Amino acid sequence: MSRLLRSSAFLLITALAVSACQTARNEPPQTTATPSATPAPEPAATPASPMAPAPAPQVTLRAPEPPINDDPGQFMGLDRGGVAALLGDPALIRREEPAEIWQYVTSGCVVDVVLYAAGQRYAVSYLEARDETSAAVQEVRPCLNKLLRARQSAPVS
Repeated sequence: MSRLLRSSAFLLITALAVSACQTARNEPPQTTATPSATPAPEPAATPASPMAPAPAPQVTLRAPEPPINDDPGQFMGLDRGGVAALLGDPALIRREEPAEIWQYVTSGCVVDVVLYAAGQRYAVSYLEARDETSAAVQEVRPCLNKLLRARQSAPVS
């Protein structure tokens, strides 16, 4: 092949290769805005990508409840004033000589504080707890805890 033909073919192939590498510029069509009575529809929300991380859950931290002395033993031997100072006024006082039963009611349970006459005063001899169906509760402490916490958060008048 002649030298001229080879160089012409080379130039043609090079020109084709260079033109193939160029990117076309697509200009967006020009539109003129015309006022319309209805607004343009909102674009549809695109679903989250399956690779996108899920949003972190919102966590509200609460301060731990302060410790509270819910030991039933602290009531033993207290007089009326001592019981009232810890638990407030009872919902009911039942008198059955020689005893008084002070009844306190809280969510889910009832606590009876039994005071016996000791000379001229009354003193706590034992405590008893019942659930909302009046069935005896084995442990008084959870009910006392509820009562004491309710008393702690009650507004002072």
